Amino acid sequence: FGDARVGVECVATTSKANAPSISSKTAPSDALTLGKQCREYLDASSNVAGDEVSREVIIQPADGSKIECAETDEGKQEIVIEITYCTEDESKGIVADGKYFMCPGPTKRASNWFPCVERGDVLTLFEFSVSAPRHLQVITSAHWDRLEKCDADDFDDDGFRLRHYFSCMYPSFAHEMRMFLGKFRAHSSPVKGVTLFAPAGDEFKERLEIAGAGVGKAITVFEEYLGHPYPVSCLNIVFLPDSYVTSRDEQGCCVNLLSTKWLVDKSFNSGLLDARLRIASAIASQWFGGIVVPADTTDCWVVEGLAKYLTGAYVQALTGLNELSFRRMRDMRTAALLDDGTTLPPLASRAARIWRGGQYAGPDIAAGGSTHALPSNVEHGLQCKASTVIYMLEKRLGPDVMQKVLKYFAGLHVRRNKKDQSSRAGPSAEVLASNARWIHTLQMFDHCRATVNLGKGEVNSFLERWVYGAGTPKLAVGYVVKRRKNVMEFAVKLEGSNAAAAADRAALAVARNHRTSVTVRMREEGRIDANDHVVSLGTTAWQLMEIPLQPRPKDRRPKTIIESGGDPELIAAMDCPVHYVRVDPEFEWMGNIEQPVKQIGLESMMAQMLEREKDVVAQTVAVEFLGRRVENGSMSAVLVLDKCLNSENTFCRVRAEAAIALGKSASAKTQWGGLNALVRHYRANQCDADTGKPKQNDFRDLAKTIVDEAVITALGLVVDSETKRSHPDALEILIERLTYNDNEGNPQSDDGFVTTIIDALARSLPPNAATLSTIVELLYLYVQRDERFPSDDMCVTCAAIRALGLLSSSIESKELRSIAAKGAELGFVLEKQSAFLAAADTKMYLEYAKSKNVIDSLDFMLECAKDRPTATQSALLWSAYDYLQTFRGSPSLQTVTPKVLKELRDFVLYGGAEVASAAFSIISFLASNDLSLDEVREAIAIAIKRAGDQVAVGVAVHQSAPRTAEEEAKRAEKEAKRARKRERELAKRSAREAEDLHAAEQRRRDAEAAYVNAMAEHVEDTQTYSEHTGTMITPGDDAPDTPATIGMKRERESVKSFVETDSAVKAEVPAAVEAPAGEEPPKKVKKLTFKLKKPTA
Repeated sequence: FGDARVGVECVATTSKANAPSISSKTAPSDALTLGKQCREYLDASSNVAGDEVSREVIIQPADGSKIECAETDEGKQEIVIEITYCTEDESKGIVADGKYFMCPGPTKRASNWFPCVERGDVLTLFEFSVSAPRHLQVITSAHWDRLEKCDADDFDDDGFRLRHYFSCMYPSFAHEMRMFLGKFRAHSSPVKGVTLFAPAGDEFKERLEIAGAGVGKAITVFEEYLGHPYPVSCLNIVFLPDSYVTSRDEQGCCVNLLSTKWLVDKSFNSGLLDARLRIASAIASQWFGGIVVPADTTDCWVVEGLAKYLTGAYVQALTGLNELSFRRMRDMRTAALLDDGTTLPPLASRAARIWRGGQYAGPDIAAGGSTHALPSNVEHGLQCKASTVIYMLEKRLGPDVMQKVLKYFAGLHVRRNKKDQSSRAGPSAEVLASNARWIHTLQMFDHCRATVNLGKGEVNSFLERWVYGAGTPKLAVGYVVKRRKNVMEFAVKLEGSNAAAAADRAALAVARNHRTSVTVRMREEGRIDANDHVVSLGTTAWQLMEIPLQPRPKDRRPKTIIESGGDPELIAAMDCPVHYVRVDPEFEWMGNIEQPVKQIGLESMMAQMLEREKDVVAQTVAVEFLGRRVENGSMSAVLVLDKCLNSENTFCRVRAEAAIALGKSASAKTQWGGLNALVRHYRANQCDADTGKPKQNDFRDLAKTIVDEAVITALGLVVDSETKRSHPDALEILIERLTYNDNEGNPQSDDGFVTTIIDALARSLPPNAATLSTIVELLYLYVQRDERFPSDDMCVTCAAIRALGLLSSSIESKELRSIAAKGAELGFVLEKQSAFLAAADTKMYLEYAKSKNVIDSLDFMLECAKDRPTATQSALLWSAYDYLQTFRGSPSLQTVTPKVLKELRDFVLYGGAEVASAAFSIISFLASNDLSLDEVREAIAIAIKRAGDQVAVGVAVHQSAPRTAEEEAKRAEKEAKRARKRERELAKRSAREAEDLHAAEQRRRDAEAAYVNAMAEHVEDTQTYSEHTGTMITPGDDAPDTPATIGMKRERESVKSFVETDSAVKAEVPAAVEAPAGEEPPKKVKKLTFKLKKPTA
């Protein structure tokens, strides 16, 4: 940058070459050109060559003269340099329309809108001022200090302007600075310093108050859990329409940007719960992620996992422990499903950049540069895996210890006022700029080891398996009860992808004395509580273990056979002494546990677990297993799920899972037992007993509403496997429920319930034209409903428009396509982001229905995304990506045109991080289905290699930069010290082992001598009770005539043998004879007769 008036220029000490610009935007003639251009751009922007990045900027006059320092009133000298610059708002992410002015978020470089040096390892305090018209409000990532009237030079046509002065509350990164200008309505939350902003007007007045109450509750819960007040006295939460908000640009320093769809009316019960949890999650990310920041890119997962774990404290305070356990189980299942060894990179790797929209952190060479956002499914999977790993760590430490760990890291930077402990002044700027705000992966685990007694091998094994490794293991288990041996034989096999196997081997290699194991919880008959058993997992395939059972009464097998009528499942249930077996009850493993569905006896165990266990996770596992049993034709499993669905004492989420399982598994094998169970529940709970028609809605009970919505969803999943069409009875109920929907007198909104019914109809396949006509007519009626009864964020209209599009793509009907096109046109006319996206999705479905080529649908979405805001472009491209996933392996994916490739290339190169990530994912998917796109595949492979996605499992991926010569010398010295220490320890260990061996040998000798002495004490000349004959070799004639017992007791060498013989053998030993000359005389032999006294009581 330079200013011609003062002649000042900025020169960087080191810099890398500028990224190559693509002068022509014409369509490439083939895939080769596209691949080369994308590869060159990605190589330059991501610094594949390893060139040095600018780390220091020298400001000097252009003519080489010295800069004169001006003296201030306080006597200090300072240099004020004015830098004049310009920027392009379109390409740099600046939003400036007639309503709002908004600067770029973390996905754009901060230098796009203000001069700065971007670094990931330096925290900086920013002070700035903003000149704005007097009728506009300014919101920034800083504290508002004062307001002044601008000079006459800055006046507008409509009058004077105002200058707002701001100063940061704590040092931060440049990419976290945000600024918003516009007309806003402000609302102060119950917590001092926290302010909520929404578009001006009375539309969001009441909703802001509701959201403010939730914000106050969330911050209070967080402060009580962490034991510290929120360290910053300023937090701004800004709500803007969807077209201004992208998911990766929501976080900033002291500011959160959220969509207005999270401002929910209090009458929308289920929506209000989701909104409060979403806002609480954003506040938790300010604590872990804003205040506590990752020390390196490989530590990004720590702050994301701790933020989500902290959000769980609010979930528990708001809804209870059952809801928290269910959500954690859902995150674990998502992570286990996506972590197949190739989709998700290891958590502690540069590829897992899930902090602030894909930012690199710390001293990483790419920190401060352009962000490279991950695909949405990969980012979501890594977030779920990060929170799951923290949850697994809590299971090893305990909830109380885990709370202490979070308190420690949340309070490292806190400096309390000693005079007033209740002050919310917060820590000083010096403390907030210190190293206490940086968190490392190893630092956290070392503190966990210091807090609780965890072995080093256990910690290292945990790190290698779940943090440095990739891939989710699969535990194949089987167990059977052996009645004769009275044991349960349990077998477990550890399987998984190649990456998972490598991670398992790395974990076993560093485990030391720690044994990798899985816990098995077993509930036996006659026991009040369950007992746990530990099964070790080794390097072999199958691990077998016999678990003993408690003694059983008399065998009752003949009686059970008579009572069961010969049913094998009932015989196994009545004769089995084990009620149920639960594998990994404490979630120590993040994996898929597979149990054989067809094994006799497991169904009864799962039914017992569903009835007896109070843990919602165990109940959900049982429901899932029983659902698979229903698919195999088990009528008894239908009865168990039906009982669970109608049990009011069961948690509502478990009942909802039971309803979904009945809907998915309903078939003619069970005589449509699942469908009949759903119909009975619907008639009993949603219909009037007298008329049989749906009764008026009453959604005040959220748990009951969740179950009713699940029943509606399950009815839409009932499909006849023979006709491949939806069951007529299920469709009849859905049509009836939507036709006679009556919300009069209900204090709660029915928007969510109506949307659920419409979504169920959208997935249906009507069996005949009459039913299809009825559904289409009803859906088009609800497309126009928002004109009379506006729904929240027009969710009803959007659902109806998408439903028409989905039906037209699966059913061949010109009339249906015409009606769907009319609905889409109505969505385009409405001035709502959600309606526009729904209309675009419908047109995408219609394009496929017209040509039966999915590439034509993609081409339409790319055309629709042109000249749209970044948030709209991102949403459209991700929607197209999700739709393409349903056609994996289709021949139409191999008909990619150069026009489509050119448009995708332009989105990758010029669309920004959010848009480029979506376009890049589409290119990758197309290349995986079309072998002719070899150059595109090569470009993608290089970009992935650049990001570090292909780091080998088991390597220390947390070391991102090569060591210097000085660091290598220090490391070698430390290794030498460790080697010497190990040698000393080995020498000490050898000496201890030798001493222990000598002591053991001495104890053995003493014990043998004591035994011989005890035997000799009972020698008598009288008649014995039990006679034995012993032969003793004594010294020669020159030996002193001493009692034999003295020699036995004191001199072990004199005892050569002591051999017991049978009492009947009493041959006398011949007398000693003289030895020939030159030979030693024979030793004397004495015959002893002794007895063993009979022990008395």
